[in-house]
Amino acid sequence: MESNKDEALKCLSIAQSSFKEGNHSKAIRFAEKSNRLYPTAQVEQFLLTVKKKVADSVSSMPQTNIYNTTERKYTTEQLDAVKAVLACGMDYYKVLSIERSATDKEIKKAYRTKALLFHPDKNNAPGADEAFKLIAKAYDVLSNPNERAAYDSGGNSRNKSKGTSSSFYQPHYAYNRRYRQEVSPEDLFNIFFNSRGMQNSFGTSFYTPRHSSPGYQRQQQYHRQQRQSQHGQEQDDGLARYFPLAIILIILALSSIFSTQDEPLYTFQPAAPNTYKRTTSRNYVDYYVNPDTFIEKVGNSRYKIRKTERQIEIDWVSELQKDCHREKRQRNYKTSKQTQSCNAYERLARRV
Repeated sequence: MESNKDEALKCLSIAQSSFKEGNHSKAIRFAEKSNRLYPTAQVEQFLLTVKKKVADSVSSMPQTNIYNTTERKYTTEQLDAVKAVLACGMDYYKVLSIERSATDKEIKKAYRTKALLFHPDKNNAPGADEAFKLIAKAYDVLSNPNERAAYDSGGNSRNKSKGTSSSFYQPHYAYNRRYRQEVSPEDLFNIFFNSRGMQNSFGTSFYTPRHSSPGYQRQQQYHRQQRQSQHGQEQDDGLARYFPLAIILIILALSSIFSTQDEPLYTFQPAAPNTYKRTTSRNYVDYYVNPDTFIEKVGNSRYKIRKTERQIEIDWVSELQKDCHREKRQRNYKTSKQTQSCNAYERLARRV
């Protein structure tokens, strides 16, 4: 982790400068990035300071029945709910509105309820995005027995240090993420609701449930046909013997058809029709899309764009890893310990 320290300090410096300029969202983004690279008490405290500032600014906003900007509408109830969650700080039990003795079932139920209320596509009130992340963080810690035990032993929100408000406090425990792959709030939300087939809770379908994909349906069809063929062996063993082979050939043919008809949503090099350049907002990875296809499949949903860009960054890391292995084979490894692709891979793999 020492190799990440310098880059983490740079991210913290950017976050502090952004905070002074009043760009709180950028400050939080780079502070969280710094904390992922090299967690420290200084970064944790800075995050608390920024989030307290965001909560205070939200609290000072004038109250009306309906808030309306050019694109975003939200109600007084939604804004009050955001304030209440942000005011909980790092008291994860209060964030989920549960008792400290809550069972796993109660924790999951509380997360489902809160996540639906504060999802960015559902709640447009200022600070809703941060509240959504905080809810995911609370579930992430409390749903893991080991992390919950560590949190309870050192992170009791009732033990607040002096000089802090009731909403934010200096934590006595540091949640160590050095060797843990953290699940993003969007991925956690997707994991919860994919299995339930929730597709239209917000009036629009912003992801495709896994069980409705063509590949999954073909696979299920194949398994059903296999069971039918096994049952039919009692009546016609000769026909059933060749039936699975025929199904496999059909699936292979269908897969070939689908693969030739669907153009890739994005590429890392400009190639028709993907000639319009975009850059991911988190790690600044360049990619190219067909604007018409991208708008049709992703649209302007912030959630779908973040989810797509996360997959793009994962794919790009995989490409860098392949290039790194290839360059190592082509060069004399003793005289050239690092290559351009290997350096890029090691730098980006820690962030994604």
